[in-house]
Formats: sequence, structure tokens, C-alpha cells
Amino acid sequence: MAATAARLAAARLAAACLTAVSLTTALSLVTASDAAAGDVGYVTSQEAGSLSFVDLDSMTVEKTIAVPGKPAGIAVSRDGTRAYVSQPESRQIAIVDTVKQEVIGEVKVGGGPLGIAVHPSGSPVYVADWYSHSLLLVDPEKRAVVGTFETGQSPSGIAVSDDGSVVVTADRDSNQLSFFAAKTGEVIARVVVGERPFGVSFSEDGTRVYAANVGSNSVSVVDARGHFVIRTVPVGSHPYDAVETKGKVFVTDQYGGTVTVFDPEDGERLAQLDCCDYPEGIATGSDGRFVYVANWFANTLVKLDAATLEEIASVDVPDGPRAFGEFVRAAPTVGSEAGAGAGTGAAK
Repeated sequence: MAATAARLAAARLAAACLTAVSLTTALSLVTASDAAAGDVGYVTSQEAGSLSFVDLDSMTVEKTIAVPGKPAGIAVSRDGTRAYVSQPESRQIAIVDTVKQEVIGEVKVGGGPLGIAVHPSGSPVYVADWYSHSLLLVDPEKRAVVGTFETGQSPSGIAVSDDGSVVVTADRDSNQLSFFAAKTGEVIARVVVGERPFGVSFSEDGTRVYAANVGSNSVSVVDARGHFVIRTVPVGSHPYDAVETKGKVFVTDQYGGTVTVFDPEDGERLAQLDCCDYPEGIATGSDGRFVYVANWFANTLVKLDAATLEEIASVDVPDGPRAFGEFVRAAPTVGSEAGAGAGTGAAK
């Protein structure tokens, strides 16, 4: 009897230990999952020739890597495992493994690559060639240009619709936007906007496109389906880019050192935030609660609350941050295969 009782006690102890281990493992997995769910900012610093990985929860720089050639534009795959950086001076784009945080390849594109975006499926990568006045399609697996399509003069920013069907370029010296079928490169429409449009983006619901007009200190609000200007909204001096989140449009005003906020439905100005020093790139977090602004002169990345419009935090980054493009993504899951879902599909 005593031996039996001892065996039962040992079994109960083992079961309790196993349960404790299982619970600890489960909690560890939850913790890791929560940690992986945070956003990362991929900040190109043109003067420093670098790309910084910024933990946007803690607003700290995790790592900075060398990316020569005056890096400017940035695009990140939907799964967060690949980043693509335009290098105007070296006439190429860099491919970055964001899990390993290292450059794994380059693609020579010629001309002057500036704006850059990636299809929701992970391929192709779209590049605005400033000097050849064209939209380039790059296959990130083949590491080659697989298509070239004519834009207006000096294309700068690029935006891709969430469904992956349409690509838009801001053709600065033609004062227009060009709309392309993402799969074929066919021109859908050319829309005249304000003077010298630079940054371009889609609204949250995909029905509008915003063009930041550097030369006319305005943002053109364009119907994404009808291809006409709905309204023109006055903003600060020399607007660089614009993004929409939580029913507000945020615009970086380079020369004004401000961020203008307006209502996308009627263009009413809601605020003009004196928060920045030559602000350039602007992006929203994955849940839309925060807005991030790269400050060229201050060498900082600033975090704004989209609801209260208050500055929450800032972090120092290397010299000359531009972060031109959608530079924020949810962090890739720890242990995920680098490149999974990035560069493996065709444009739909």
C-alpha cells in the first residue's frame, strides 16, 4: 500500500510539473507573439547612407545598417520580411532581409530610382525612375527589371492600391498623376493636379488618392475610380507627402516645419502641428493609432497620436532621414522564414 501511495504521489507531482511547464511554455509563446506584433519603422537616412530599424513601441533604434548610394525611398512587403530601398546615386535598389537585418542583394535599374513600392503579393516591386520618366517593374526573385512603362516627367512617389490592381505615380514636372493597371502596366488615366506633386497615397478605403503638391502648397484629393480632382486643400509650405488614418489626413510641410491635418470629407483644416524640422516621410502604424514623421534637419523620427494630435515621443536617427514611402510594418514573426510571401507571387 505504501509503495502504491508513493507511486501515486510521484505521478501527481510529475503531472503538476508537466502542467506548470506547459503553462510556462504557453505564456512564453503568447509573450513572443505579443512582442512580434509590434511595429517597426524602416528609416532611410540619405546623408548617412543607412537604414535604421526602429522599434516603434519603445521608440528605440534596434540596429542601423549601411546602405550606400544616398538611400531615399523605402517599401516593405506585407509580411514584413523584405524591405526595398532606392539608391539614386548608385542607380540601384537594395533588397533587405528584415529578419536578419542585412542587405542580401541589389538590382541595377539605371537612371535615378526614387519612389518605390511593392505589390501586396510581394512581387513585383515598383520603382519610379526620375531621369528616364518611367515606372519600372522589378522581379525581386530574379533581381531584374521585367517591365518599363512611360510616366510623365520626373516621377517621384508611388502608391499601390490595397487590392493590388492599380499603381499610381506622382509625375512632378508634368503636374499630374499617372494611373496604371498593376498587372499589365496599361495606362488607365492621367490626372492633372497641383504644381509639382511629389508624395502620393491612397485613402484608407481606397476610394481617394492624395497628391502632395510641393509647388502650390496644396494637396489634391483625387477620385481613385473616376480619375478627377474632387478638391484641392491648402496646406503648409512645400508639402512632401500625405497619409490618411482615423478620418484625418496628415501632411508633412517641409519648409513650414509643420504637419497639417485636415478632414478628408470636406477639406476642413483640423490642425497645423508645429512639431517638426523639415519633415519628409510620413506613415501610419498598423492599427492606425499613431503617425510617424521623419525630420530631415533634426535627424529624428517623431511619433504622433492620431486622435489627440499630441507628440508622444521621438528618437534620434542617422543624418538626413527621408523615409520616403510606406516605411512602417508589423514586425515579422520571430522564427518565420525570411521572404515567405515576399517576392513569390505575381501581380493580380
